[in-house]
Amino acid sequence: MNSRRKIVLITGAESGIGKSTCKLFHNNGYKVIGTCLKKPNIISKKIEYHKIDITNNSDWKNLASIINKKYKKIDVLVNSAGVRLSGNLETTPLNEWTYHFNNNVTGTFLACKYALPLLKKGKQSSIVNLASINSIRGAKNMLAYATSKSALISFTASLALDLTKHNIRVNAVAPGAIDTPMLASFKKDLTLKEYEKRMRENHPIGRIGKPKEVASVIYFLASEAASFMTGLTLPVDGGRSIR
Repeated sequence: MNSRRKIVLITGAESGIGKSTCKLFHNNGYKVIGTCLKKPNIISKKIEYHKIDITNNSDWKNLASIINKKYKKIDVLVNSAGVRLSGNLETTPLNEWTYHFNNNVTGTFLACKYALPLLKKGKQSSIVNLASINSIRGAKNMLAYATSKSALISFTASLALDLTKHNIRVNAVAPGAIDTPMLASFKKDLTLKEYEKRMRENHPIGRIGKPKEVASVIYFLASEAASFMTGLTLPVDGGRSIR
């Protein structure tokens, strides 16, 4: 392993934004390590996959140990893994509320906690978290999801302040509707015509986004091009946040 080659650790690597982000970093010369809850049916030999539960402390401890022994460091951490279920105050049971916070907040906390010693060994390291436009605007019938993603905005800003002493930047992206399997779970309750109409109305650009469009902003935030940026959450939402 070339000690000068940069290494990125990406959670939720098996699909959607995480999968596209893995591809983009690999195409730009990074060694890519991806986590997934279930290993993909087709595993790219270009990506080193590890099957872990991001909410499990022991899983993270074991993975950090593996990476440390094999690579000694990482340069970038991308927290892409997350969950979303629909529901309002009346229809969201406590276990679903907890499920969102365990995956969207605690999972990110554990990733950062165990990655930090490895990031300290990198040069000008960076963390990029995945929030949501719903964490900025709020969202009807997505109370637990929007609230948990909102927590990531404060987490990102607070962690950025803590890690400046280590020369580690922390930023986040807040995607709008992106064509991913997660969005498809919402789409199934509407006809295609209804769905397309709603998306055009919600996004001034007139369409939903592509995973690679979010991946490009993640890559930018992790790169030296964004070396004077930390603690920020950037919307990648087709203009939805300005409606």
